[in-house]
Amino acid sequence: MKKFILLWLGFLSLAFGAEKLDKIVIAGPFSSISHPLFRLIEAGALNDVATKVEFRLWQNPDELRALLLKKEVQFVALPTNVAANLYNKKEPIRLLNVPIWGILEIVSRDANLKHIEDFKGKEIIVPFRADMPDIVLQALIKQAGLDPKKDFTLRYVPTPPDAMQMLILRRADNVLLAEPATSMAMRKTGSFPVSIIAPELHRSLNLQEEWGRLFKTEPKIPQAALSIVGEVDANVIKRFNEEYEKALLWYQAHPKEAGVMVEKELKTFKAEAISDSIAHTKFDLKSAEQSREALEHFFEILMQIEPKLIGSKIPDEGFYYR
Repeated sequence: MKKFILLWLGFLSLAFGAEKLDKIVIAGPFSSISHPLFRLIEAGALNDVATKVEFRLWQNPDELRALLLKKEVQFVALPTNVAANLYNKKEPIRLLNVPIWGILEIVSRDANLKHIEDFKGKEIIVPFRADMPDIVLQALIKQAGLDPKKDFTLRYVPTPPDAMQMLILRRADNVLLAEPATSMAMRKTGSFPVSIIAPELHRSLNLQEEWGRLFKTEPKIPQAALSIVGEVDANVIKRFNEEYEKALLWYQAHPKEAGVMVEKELKTFKAEAISDSIAHTKFDLKSAEQSREALEHFFEILMQIEPKLIGSKIPDEGFYYR
């Protein structure tokens, strides 16, 4: 009888899916791509495939590499060029989808600056040298027929909060920021007493719109992706993809509640700034295969700027999860 019961349980396991995982670990940065993950975890959306779902924050490339090295992460949110770089370096990573197609703007004190050519001869503060904001800015400058070194003063700072502080304290007039840092800066300078120090600021240049204008394409850039790390069960991948999409839709439809949720989890940005940022972020969840053409075009541009940004070659088809 005992043997029969074990056989029957085995049959049920095969018929209704594999045994639940003890834990799914998802890693991500502070930025918008990670925020729906908190909803996914809070709602217990993956309880059918895992006993526990855990989010781990990475703040720089070294922390990201350490997480991958430990082989404890099943999914990771990261810039698309970083995913390509890791894949080309033989890391076991595959692109699952691209949810973020626009988060970059130049915030300026001058309301008359509308296009990249208008910033010629000016200083622009840029966080994270050779990271996504920097490489998109440089691509736009070159496409406009200008030289990043000769025609602009690009001043690099370690982090977006450093850049934001320079703007608020009047130590900079033009700063490249990504949401939700942009919304945070706009909120801070609109409030007393900071408004006395840093009066009116403008969302002067939307880099996605400039991309569309200069490259004569859609005003969107495949900037941030979710990727699979190592060998993950196909059903777990399917369920994660489904639940992330639901969480993303909820995040967009409930900006006030989303802001409160993200502030509680990250404590880096205020809830109001998170809520504001949602309307200024270009979300469009596309599968790896649906994103491939746009990604390859983007990677070709990066190859012209600095091949090392993507590991010195365009990723082959194995990079794209199907």
